[in-house]
Amino acid sequence: MGHRPLPRWGIADPTTQKGFAERWGQNPAMVTSFADGTKISFEQSIVANATGFKVRTRGMSRGRQYTGDVLKIGELYDIEELRRLGGAIDYVVGTPLTKVHCLAEHPDPKQRHYLELYKMGPGPLYSFFIPYHLVHFEAPNAIARAFLFRDPTTTPLGGPVVEVCAVAKRDLKAGEILDDYGMYMTYGEAVNSDEMCARRYLPEGLVEGCRLKRDIAKDAVMTYDDVVLPAGRLADRLRAEQYRSFRGETWLEELLNAAGSPERNASQAGRISSYAPAD
Repeated sequence: MGHRPLPRWGIADPTTQKGFAERWGQNPAMVTSFADGTKISFEQSIVANATGFKVRTRGMSRGRQYTGDVLKIGELYDIEELRRLGGAIDYVVGTPLTKVHCLAEHPDPKQRHYLELYKMGPGPLYSFFIPYHLVHFEAPNAIARAFLFRDPTTTPLGGPVVEVCAVAKRDLKAGEILDDYGMYMTYGEAVNSDEMCARRYLPEGLVEGCRLKRDIAKDAVMTYDDVVLPAGRLADRLRAEQYRSFRGETWLEELLNAAGSPERNASQAGRISSYAPAD
């Protein structure tokens, strides 16, 4: 997908984006999430979880510039790597007249002959694209399609394939309380769920209200071991249940149970917590 160029990956915040937001009547935090790469990470994760595609590396292309012919954009990628992954999600910025593109191959020599005849190039990756992204039409149409026709635009295949981890936007200090995405402290990067779970990364969608246990360097990925979670959040419980159901992983459930125990809370806060974790 194409987006306007980033000021610098991970640097955008509501202050730097204020002028752009005011010009177009937008929320500065929302615009920040566009410019720092968080929004595209969430969007492409949805695509990944509906297709089974993965990311080639954490953070995808991190705002790689491409200003060439969109029909030749497949030259950026190693088709053998894409085949090994079973497909991949990615994005670039700067592609002329392109908002969404999809690269595909075709195994049939006859079809490859006609694709080249009809000016799609020699392959092996063929580029299909649209020059617009009219969200003010597309979003309500997607809602109506799901509600009226029971035909959702996209649905996950099962458990997560790609998630979005939290990365420090600046040097952070122990004791700081994290603000929400699109703000001043974190940005999100798409990452394969295997890595997300194995390294216990903190999800970008759940950063708000977390308190840092230690200093975190700029551009470092944050983990559950780096933070104290807000007590009693349903979202944390649901995520732990998701890991247990789809991956057979119980570490997050165990972490939440330990964090909610009266002994731990008493030692941290000097009093007995009223929070009792659900079974």
